[in-house]
Amino acid sequence: MQKKLWLTSACFVFGVSLIANMPAQLVVPEHSGKLQLLGVDGSVWRGEIKQILYSGKALPVQNLNWTVKPTALLAGTLKADFHEQQAPMNRGQVIVDLLSRQFELQALHWQLPGGSLDPWFRAGVGLQGQFVLDLQTLRLPANGLIPRQLQGRLDWQNAALQWGPELWPIGSPLMQLSGSGEAVQGVITNTQPLLPGDSSFECTVTSCRVELNIRPTPDAPQELFNGLLLMGLQQTGNSFSGQMTLPIE
Repeated sequence: MQKKLWLTSACFVFGVSLIANMPAQLVVPEHSGKLQLLGVDGSVWRGEIKQILYSGKALPVQNLNWTVKPTALLAGTLKADFHEQQAPMNRGQVIVDLLSRQFELQALHWQLPGGSLDPWFRAGVGLQGQFVLDLQTLRLPANGLIPRQLQGRLDWQNAALQWGPELWPIGSPLMQLSGSGEAVQGVITNTQPLLPGDSSFECTVTSCRVELNIRPTPDAPQELFNGLLLMGLQQTGNSFSGQMTLPIE
C-alpha cells in the first residue's frame, strides 16, 4: 500500500512538473480571431508576451509576464498571476480552461495614459489624463472579446479633451462597467466642472455608442460650447444631449 501511495505521488509530481515546464507556445494561442499575441516565450510555469495586437494594431500593453499556480493544473485549469514588466502596478490574475480555451480575468488593475486610446477611435477629440481600470471579473468566451460576465469600474483621472489647439479639463469622470454577453455597457458620472452630467455608453467589437447628457458650467469657454455643437449634440438651455457612434478600428 505504501509503495502504491509513493508511486502515485511520484507520478503526480512528475505530471505536474511535465505540464508546468511545457513551452508556453503550446498552450497560449498566437491567434484568436482578431487578437494576436507576439513574442510568446518561456514555459507554462513562467512566461512572457512581448506585445498584443488587435486587428493589427498594438494594444498599450507590453512585456506581459506571468507565473502559474501549479495546483490548478490538476483540474485542467491554467491559473496565473500576471503583471506588466515596465509597470508592475499593472497586474491581475487569469484563469484559462485548457480544454475549452475560455478564460477569465480577476482582480485586474491597469493604468493607461488617455492618449493611448486615440488610435482606436475615429473622433476629432483627443483624450488626455490617465485611465485607471479596476475589474473584479471579466469572463470571455473561447473565440470572442465580448464578455459573458463583466463587473468593474474605469476612472478617468485628470481628464481633459483636446480639440485642435484647445485643451479643456473636465474633472475626473467615473465609469461603472458591466457586460451582457453581447456588448459592454457603462454609466458615466462626473460631478466636477467643466462638464458635469450623467452619460452612458455601449461598446461592441466594432463600435461604441455614447449617450451624452452634459451640463457645462456657465463660465465654460465658448469654444467648448461650439465643440459640443460640432459633435452633433442638441442644446437646451445650458444642457447638451445626444448620441454619438464611434467606430472602433
